[in-house]
Amino acid sequence: FLLPLKALVADKKRHFDSVYLGFGLRTIVATGETDDISPLLRGHYDVALLTYEKFASIALTHPHVLEQAGVVVIDEAQMIADVGRGANLEFLLTLIAMRRTQGIEPQVIALSAVIGDTNGFERWLAARLLRTTARPVALDEGVLLGSGEFRFIDGDNAEERQIGPIIRPFYGKGSSQDLIIPLVQKLVGEGQQVIVFRETKGETRGCAKYLAQSLGVPPAAEALALLPTGDPSQASQDLRQTLRGGVAFHNADLDPEERRVIEEQFRAPDTTLRVIAATTTLAMGINTPASSVVIAGLEHPGGQASTPYSVAEYKNLVGRAGRLGLSERGTSYLIAMNSAHYYWSRYVTGTPEDLVSRFLDTDTDPRTLILRVMVAARHLSATGLPANEIILFLEGSFGAFQARQQSGDWRWSRSQLESALTDLERHGLLERTPEATYRLTPLGRLAGESTTEVESIVRLVDALQSLAPTQITDPALIVAAQLTVEVDSLLFPLNKKSTQKEPALWPYELGRQGVHSYLINRLSTSVTAGHQATLRAKKAVACLLYVSSQTLSQIEAHLTQFGGAFDGAAGPIRSVAARTADLLPTTARVAELLHPDLELEKRVARLVTRLTYGASAAAADLARFAGGALLRGDYLRLAVAGLCEPESIETADEASLLTCVDGDRARLKAIRDAAESLKRDRERTTEASMPMFPAYEP
Repeated sequence: FLLPLKALVADKKRHFDSVYLGFGLRTIVATGETDDISPLLRGHYDVALLTYEKFASIALTHPHVLEQAGVVVIDEAQMIADVGRGANLEFLLTLIAMRRTQGIEPQVIALSAVIGDTNGFERWLAARLLRTTARPVALDEGVLLGSGEFRFIDGDNAEERQIGPIIRPFYGKGSSQDLIIPLVQKLVGEGQQVIVFRETKGETRGCAKYLAQSLGVPPAAEALALLPTGDPSQASQDLRQTLRGGVAFHNADLDPEERRVIEEQFRAPDTTLRVIAATTTLAMGINTPASSVVIAGLEHPGGQASTPYSVAEYKNLVGRAGRLGLSERGTSYLIAMNSAHYYWSRYVTGTPEDLVSRFLDTDTDPRTLILRVMVAARHLSATGLPANEIILFLEGSFGAFQARQQSGDWRWSRSQLESALTDLERHGLLERTPEATYRLTPLGRLAGESTTEVESIVRLVDALQSLAPTQITDPALIVAAQLTVEVDSLLFPLNKKSTQKEPALWPYELGRQGVHSYLINRLSTSVTAGHQATLRAKKAVACLLYVSSQTLSQIEAHLTQFGGAFDGAAGPIRSVAARTADLLPTTARVAELLHPDLELEKRVARLVTRLTYGASAAAADLARFAGGALLRGDYLRLAVAGLCEPESIETADEASLLTCVDGDRARLKAIRDAAESLKRDRERTTEASMPMFPAYEP
């Protein structure tokens, strides 16, 4: 998808060509893969790939980046309607629109394959709508009935048809398995590659296991040979088992390298990997096409809070079948043991939902929006911003545009704004000037620039202000980060029936790491769910274990000793470590503002590196330069072998280093390059600390 961007910027090129904003992208990838944003800030990238939130933070903190961009591409534009992330994306687009008044006009291209009515989205963007319903590869989309018959919309003429039975159902489990096994057997027997979408991670693993036992296809030997071996999780062991039967699963419990191997092997010519059982994450921005897709289950997991898939989400799954240049035709089978009529009318013949704004939702915190507006406009006035200018920005949003479409005299609630401004002032994030304008305090500027929720900043201030500077240790910063709204939103395994052991163990373990009891007790503040305090403590312990020298399987065993996740917890562990790493710089900056004598920059940079790559203390300096070129298992093995220092790496023989990286020569080169960079960095540091000239002699 990057190549066409070059053609879009012929008359728009400035210091770099394009910014590509996607749903699941976490790091910037341009002329190379890196987490370092400094080349972007200096205009050294042709194309930068970022999440919506990352670019919003950069655009607020470094306004010149938006001035340099020639094209901004918004992928998965339907995410503006997402309850969790829609307001962030809409704020970014509003910011881009408002900067047009200052002559900053990058070309904006919004992409989506699953939008119903746009509700004027293109008019709000001052854009043109280019819509097509043509599909270059014909798709037969339908419902597989319990009888084995297939009711579908013919991809050639859009007519409804019903054929079959196309399979003979099994009658053993009384579940979707009775249809999935014979259907996938039929499809694989015809030479097809198949993706089976299931609702939960556990279902993907179970499905892959029974298909591997039932299909009788050759092992996926190449995929098995390419899997990393240094730090296997419980999911890794199951993956190897299913690959021996020519089947893989794909979910968040696999590490990124394992998922990459599965995706690439599934796409490879003459592959023996015939089937993937996956959660919906495989359909989000990953080009892993199949001849056919099978969909079993259309509800997001969540206990009593389970919600059905939207039509857009379902259509995204269906779209994996039959991709241009890779297959001549595609077919999707929605398994309907029951509710066949509902599935047919809502999903197969349904259209994706209309585009709606989340900017004005009750769940959207107006305090956060106000601070971001003030950060974006702070260069316009040295004396602060009046309330009416804040309203002017907010009323330029898509949400306000939609409200005016419904009611021409709509205006932003002045009382709501005043209430939010008063609350921000009370918490020390804004201050009122003698001119009756509002000005950001250092805490307010931090909240706005970091795109962190205001509630998170308030909680951090509450937790850190009463600690002595010496009590703000690395483990304390990790614990404090668990108080944020952003980390609170992450799911994590917990045995809710364990009312004594889990609630007692995790705070105790934090105390053993030197975390002050006051901070541990603060984990019980702003609790909205009965087990939230225990979850916060457990997530903090997970982060501390992740940067230890323990293997992932050992960490999983510790964290699931009371139940709650019988099939492992690798995905949640990595997720909470990554999100904590994202929040740590903000957490540390709050601590520095509250305690001016603190200087946490170097400590936090090291800790973020460790959380990002799962590096122990011994491997932390090496990880700073090798980064994601090495895997967590590589760092563990290098630490055990005593090969994390430049001198030991220089003197080590090639075979010893290769043993630590699964014999991968690219990773061997990454070790040596990182060691050389680390050595030069230490030499520069030593030189900088030397006196400029000898001491004065009287």
